[in-house]
Amino acid sequence: MFELNKDYNRDSIHAAVGGNKESFLPAHRGKIVAACLRPELNPKAPEYIVCNSGAAARAAGHTLSRQSAPIPVFIRQDTDRYRFVGHYTAQESFTTQNECAPYTQGTGFTAAQVSRVIRMRPHRSE
Repeated sequence: MFELNKDYNRDSIHAAVGGNKESFLPAHRGKIVAACLRPELNPKAPEYIVCNSGAAARAAGHTLSRQSAPIPVFIRQDTDRYRFVGHYTAQESFTTQNECAPYTQGTGFTAAQVSRVIRMRPHRSE
């Protein structure tokens, strides 16, 4: 479906997996279908995904943390240009400020603005 290290725009990602084109964790039918991450907000991506405390990000982070299916992960390169870095699966989730702190440095978020950090692992088939 996606080619490793190739760039895609949000329209093509949406056409392939569905979900909200604006969300960093688009969902479709109750499942997170991709991660479209900005490096300035997720400097440790794709291994760690930082979810802010907004209602949509909190809900998406909660859903992804409980999901066992792998998702395609993309890192933003430029305006509407995202590089596919592989399929990843949620491995562990951190929700307290102390647990999240080591992974949120350089994100621009304060500790109170982070609801969850999800540790991801590469899917075995890649």
